[in-house]
Amino acid sequence: MTRYLIYALGEILLVVIGILIALQVNNWNEDQKTQQKEKLYLSRLKEDAKWNIDILDSQIRFYQRNTMNLDSIGSLLSSGAPKNDHLKIPAIPSFISAWKLKNSTYTELVSSGTLGTLSDVKLREMLDEIASFETITIRTLNYWRDLSVADADLFRPYRIQETSIVNGDTIKTVSLNYEQMLGQHEVIAGIQFWSFANQKFAAGIEEYKAYYIRLL
Repeated sequence: MTRYLIYALGEILLVVIGILIALQVNNWNEDQKTQQKEKLYLSRLKEDAKWNIDILDSQIRFYQRNTMNLDSIGSLLSSGAPKNDHLKIPAIPSFISAWKLKNSTYTELVSSGTLGTLSDVKLREMLDEIASFETITIRTLNYWRDLSVADADLFRPYRIQETSIVNGDTIKTVSLNYEQMLGQHEVIAGIQFWSFANQKFAAGIEEYKAYYIRLL
């Protein structure tokens, strides 16, 4: 009887050990899958970040050029200097430009409820900050676009349309009449305002880009 009991207990112990080993192996397999999934997400997040940095760099240069151009136009108009043909005289000196950033990886993580796959808590918090910053940025740009529409009437009387032929194609462009704007203080103030706005856009986007740089 005692020998049978020992044998039975031994069998039970082997079964328990077998189950524990199976669970351990299963857990190890799941951990491996999670780690592989995390590596994939991290790789995709970095690719998204590189793409977004390139886009934002382009936007920063865009707004910096606009700032310099508008500053030059404002200075020349204020001094009554002749028109500089190298300067670009815009139809509306607001220069608000939209961009398309890649956020598909973060969106997938959130929508699928797998954001917790990323083991780095600070990284998850940073991704949430980027999403919040983007929402604020888009809202701010929409506000400035509304302002640019409101300012359109200020520059409308000075618009001129030019037609040119390029490779057989008719190209129509709209710009502002420099000579007519000379001495127009309200117009000069408007150009100076949009120069300041472009400077702020460049600084804000630079701050936004810094988040993506931290992801690399």
